[in-house]
Amino acid sequence: MQNKDQRQFIRLAAYHLAKYKLLSGEKHASAPLLANIKDIGAGGACLVAGESLPAGSLIELKISFPSLSASISTLAKITRARQIGKSKFYRLGVQFMEIDNLLRKAIDEQVRFVYRKAGIKE
Repeated sequence: MQNKDQRQFIRLAAYHLAKYKLLSGEKHASAPLLANIKDIGAGGACLVAGESLPAGSLIELKISFPSLSASISTLAKITRARQIGKSKFYRLGVQFMEIDNLLRKAIDEQVRFVYRKAGIKE
């Protein structure tokens, strides 16, 4: 998840709730922490969270979509963390590491559908 131009999958602005649990590093969380998804694509997402995590950290990520009855779970790797201004919040770039191919395809199709419906070029 480098620059938007280098991404393999397009992203869609989103406002979904997510929970994550750190699986690597020194800060092992005992309980899942909350984050908001800023954008999502088939390859990853941008989370807004109350903590910074080092690049390379692995997290268990659960994403709640309003249209689905169950949350989506995946293993994800932190690719970057940037503080939002002078706030106590951070934008965390995450890359999906273990995600079912059908789910990845469904996310990509949904993003492309919204782009087409809005008349936005991909």
